[in-house]
Amino acid sequence: MGNHESEHVLTLLKELSLLKELDDKYEGGPKTQSERDAHRQRQQRHQEIAEEIKALAEQKKNNE
Repeated sequence: MGNHESEHVLTLLKELSLLKELDDKYEGGPKTQSERDAHRQRQQRHQEIAEEIKALAEQKKNNE
């Protein structure tokens, strides 16, 4: 994996960490509709990031 790809994965991992932190805060107390929507968007983004990291790993594997 090149430097650019490594930096990209690092950025994605940082974003995952932030999403996790926001989701941890979401767990407590009653939710408004906008909070539920934001939670769903974070879950969707989490899935997108996981797929992107998986694709980068697969690309690296295929280039070796």
